[in-house]
Amino acid sequence: MKISKKAQYAMRAVLAIARHPGTRPVQISDLSRTEVIPVKFLEQILLTLRKGGLLRSKRGAGGGYLLDKAPDEIPLIAILELIDGPFDPLGNDQQSQAVAIPVGLAQCFKELRELVNGHLGAYSIQDLLDLERSGDILAFEI
Repeated sequence: MKISKKAQYAMRAVLAIARHPGTRPVQISDLSRTEVIPVKFLEQILLTLRKGGLLRSKRGAGGGYLLDKAPDEIPLIAILELIDGPFDPLGNDQQSQAVAIPVGLAQCFKELRELVNGHLGAYSIQDLLDLERSGDILAFEI
């Protein structure tokens, strides 16, 4: 069970844009270079995130992408669901499978889905920025 590379790139891109708050958009070429994401792939990802209401774009010279919401209003689960769809370890078609999933197994994976969704829903982009900043602080004791 893995999160797709596309979803990983999307989370990294949103986080990189959030590191540059303000009115100056982040250009695709800069994002591609700093996050090592192929430009064509990044264009598709950013378009999806814009259509999903997480980013907004500015066209023309000095254009690029900005967050459309505050970083504390963007949970990781929102990015994951826009890119990969809902987290469902047994697959979306479990109702149409010829062999029914045993009740115990279905319950186990339902709880896993709730745990993962809850965990990723509890972490916002702002939380990740805060974690990065706390890691930058060095503590010296004498």
